[in-house]
Amino acid sequence: MKEKDVYVDFEPQQLIMYVEKEDGSYGPIQTGSYISKNYLDDFWEKTVKLRNTLLEKLKKNEITPIHFYKTIHDFSDIELSRRTKVSVRKVKQHQKIDGFKKAKLSDLKKYAYAFDIPVSNLLQTIVIEGNENKVEANPSKQPIVVKQTRTENPFVVITKIELNK
Repeated sequence: MKEKDVYVDFEPQQLIMYVEKEDGSYGPIQTGSYISKNYLDDFWEKTVKLRNTLLEKLKKNEITPIHFYKTIHDFSDIELSRRTKVSVRKVKQHQKIDGFKKAKLSDLKKYAYAFDIPVSNLLQTIVIEGNENKVEANPSKQPIVVKQTRTENPFVVITKIELNK
């Protein structure tokens, strides 16, 4: 590729590419990421839409928290089974409403660890409403931030709401 064909004006994400320069030599140039510039906002919008759709299904008791987080993290049943050391059969059961009701606390702890969330998040959901109930695609533009900090007790988490600065 030629130098003029590669240059993208996108300051937030820069990368180095080796290209053919105007004088015919090859060398590195610093440029922005084409994908980030053109597709990042679309990715965030689709991610927020997927999360909101799954959240509605979770509220209506159509899916379980295991299914919700598995989908958000883009895990397959086999991958989730390997990460939790819970059999694939049980992983599939726990994604059904009746199966989730029978899940052991020890299994929920394994799922929480795999999803990098506190166990309590499998039983509660924190929703930030504002901006006329619309969640912006870019989380850095949110007016508040909800931070959860683990404690030494695996069943207790500190939830702190802060203004986004």
